[in-house]
Amino acid sequence: MRKIVLLFILISSYAFSQSVNDYQYVIVPVKFDIFKKDDQYGLNTLTKLLLQKYGFKAYLSNEEIPLNVERCNFLYANVLEKNGVFSTKVKVVLKDCQEKVIFETQFGESREKEFAKAYNLALRDTGKSFDKLDYKYNGGNRNVAQAAPVINQVEAETPVNSDSIASTDVFYFAQPTANGFQVVNNEPKVILRLFNTSQKSVFIAEKETIKGVVIFKNGQWFFEYYENGKLISESWNLKF
Repeated sequence: MRKIVLLFILISSYAFSQSVNDYQYVIVPVKFDIFKKDDQYGLNTLTKLLLQKYGFKAYLSNEEIPLNVERCNFLYANVLEKNGVFSTKVKVVLKDCQEKVIFETQFGESREKEFAKAYNLALRDTGKSFDKLDYKYNGGNRNVAQAAPVINQVEAETPVNSDSIASTDVFYFAQPTANGFQVVNNEPKVILRLFNTSQKSVFIAEKETIKGVVIFKNGQWFFEYYENGKLISESWNLKF
């Protein structure tokens, strides 16, 4: 029975390594869902450093990210917690742009009572799983399907089904985040937030207090929302 369990672990590790080695870049959010504050206990920064230690090119989601890398060539990191009475347990999960788990560590554990130190040690303990993974980027995953084709955007020549259209000749860059993108201007300032949906060319969108959707149609990205009962459709020149 012990041999069977060991064989299963080895097979699982091999399967993970086959896919995770296709990826070079990882985005780490500035705040994990299990916490209330950005970089609480320094865990987001520590996760980034841990991934870099094992060969990944890791970035916090608010850092400058290579713009020539397609969104589905990134992995997206998260840290999950397992409740324990006398110990702190966390693990690192890496997902692709379709929310598929590509790799997850075993739970790292610490019995320290002080929270900051306990989480820090538990996260460092997940490094054992990365040791076993023996990650080596193989140069793969360079032509993965995107949320939509990356093209030079042009203004739509024909109207869409809306009461108003706003357009611009300015290009805006969409930077990957843990659950979508943030669109920045040249300051740089975040002016639009995009959240992934089950459709590759559709995002839930937030622009300050305005909520709507960003969709790709007729070779153009559109931010659509309702204002005073009317559908507004703004064409945006987005570059992913």
